[in-house]
Amino acid sequence: METVLNKVRRFIDSDIFIVLMFMMALGIIILGVEIPGCIFFGFIICFIVVISPDVMSAFVPFFLLYAFAIRCKNSFDEFMGYIWCLPIVLFAVVFHIVAYRKMFTAKRGELFLPISLVSVSCILGGVGIMTPSEYFTPTNVIYMLALGVLILLIYFAFGGVIGEGKNGQKPVDERLSKVFITLTVFLFCAVVQYYISHWEQFIMDPDILPFQWRNNACTLLMIAMPFCFYMSTKKFPYIITVLLSYFTILMSGSRGGLLFGGIELLALIIYFAVVDKKHRKILLTVTGIVAVVVIIISPKLLYIMRYTIDRFFSSKENFRRLGLYERSVTDFLSNPIFGRGVGYMGNRDLHPSKQGTLCWYHSSIPQVIGSFGIAGILTYGYQMFCRLRMFWKRKSLFSRTIFWSFVGLELMSIVNPGIFAPPFLVIMTVLFVFAENEPIEEK
Repeated sequence: METVLNKVRRFIDSDIFIVLMFMMALGIIILGVEIPGCIFFGFIICFIVVISPDVMSAFVPFFLLYAFAIRCKNSFDEFMGYIWCLPIVLFAVVFHIVAYRKMFTAKRGELFLPISLVSVSCILGGVGIMTPSEYFTPTNVIYMLALGVLILLIYFAFGGVIGEGKNGQKPVDERLSKVFITLTVFLFCAVVQYYISHWEQFIMDPDILPFQWRNNACTLLMIAMPFCFYMSTKKFPYIITVLLSYFTILMSGSRGGLLFGGIELLALIIYFAVVDKKHRKILLTVTGIVAVVVIIISPKLLYIMRYTIDRFFSSKENFRRLGLYERSVTDFLSNPIFGRGVGYMGNRDLHPSKQGTLCWYHSSIPQVIGSFGIAGILTYGYQMFCRLRMFWKRKSLFSRTIFWSFVGLELMSIVNPGIFAPPFLVIMTVLFVFAENEPIEEK
């Protein structure tokens, strides 16, 4: 007879559980209780980590938590009020490690060395120019460890618990894809909910309603978009989630999302039209119909999107990013070997970052140059080479889907912190583990 524990484990791996988590997350944003919602979902994740040996079971609540946590603006002090929850999280993690240690298979992984070298660059960033008081600020220490050592630990830890026989009976590719489809639909609902709650303002003067979390939402959507295409190769109606994804990006008001999300969308249409011969005709037909509709409504669409379009050409909007790009060169020259350090706050005149966050350069390449100098250029360059080599060797459609997800994140990182925001880097690192587990030969 099936035990109660096994029944619970089977439930949290079911589609019903996904729907339940989705409805709870939707209720949280409707009620506007995102911070208590984060704590509540955090407890759910801890519960899952304790009762289940399969880490994938916690993916849905984790991604939904992050999807509404990005709406919490200037909430550092309020989150600190829940610091008492930290021992519960630590207990759950330690319990999982101890209780399910037989499930863990230690392995080095293809990206272990490059991540290790990047970790060293993060630690050495700013050495030679930062004062001890600057170097040991909580923000600098937390981020240099989060972008390096923490990622190495996560890569090693997940590499040991993701693999054949460790992640349930359902196909891993479909389980992971459903997680990202759930995330996509939720972000669509979150943006719709925002417009509904500001409906009078929108209807009075139809235009994009800007909100603070737009770039983070678009980054998540661009990570998720390839998986929407992937599921459409199995059941074509999933293509609807692609339309929801880019519509959400358009209505977010993110310039990076509009431009680079559009580039990603076009690249994915071309790629999947080539590889998915079964649905090629219908994919191109749907694309053509959508293109015709967009052309027909383009005058109205351009009018509604004038906020985003105007910002592309606004010197007031662009001077900060352009100024930060110039500063990255200046910061590099001030300490060429190790850069200014990730926690350098000397550019806050251009980017007055919030408490507990970095003064980002808002672009991945200037971030490496300014923060880590020559050491960073070499180690991050080598890491990129190893990542691309890993994907090149794996020919399965699922591994290539993860590659396109990586491309989406890197595209958004051209104009946004992206890959240097620890949550996004954690997500991508876990996806690298899934890609590594794909066979090198084509399926």
